[in-house]
Amino acid sequence: MRSSKATYRISERIQLEVQLSNVGQNAFVINRHLSWGVGRTDIRVFDSNGKEVFTSFLADEVPRMPKVDDFFELGPNEFFGVSVEEPMTHFVNTPAVYEFVVDYTSTDSLEWTRENVKLPNAPLWGRECGTIESSRIKITVEK
Repeated sequence: MRSSKATYRISERIQLEVQLSNVGQNAFVINRHLSWGVGRTDIRVFDSNGKEVFTSFLADEVPRMPKVDDFFELGPNEFFGVSVEEPMTHFVNTPAVYEFVVDYTSTDSLEWTRENVKLPNAPLWGRECGTIESSRIKITVEK
């Protein structure tokens, strides 16, 4: 994950890029719809004491029923990413220095997807593969 800048005002919209990178030696298949929310693709924020920050905003996108066109093969040294632009107040309540991190968990079950969607032969990155956590980035939020 990365941000378009290191400092924002609390009244601004934050601009983030979220990327999934294949740092391995083999290709795998992923769903291009990241499905935002807890247990899917979740942006978490921590204060300077390491305590997770919660706001009244809840990112909770219901995952859609996957189709074959939703999947693609991500080869070695390739990445896939999306841009996120949201009000800063969706992530924090007050000005301070924060650490942002993204957790990615596929919404797709390996067994269900193999049975119901015809995919390339490359391994599928499914829910059973676990959660991937990004590196943390520091962002300063001013009044």
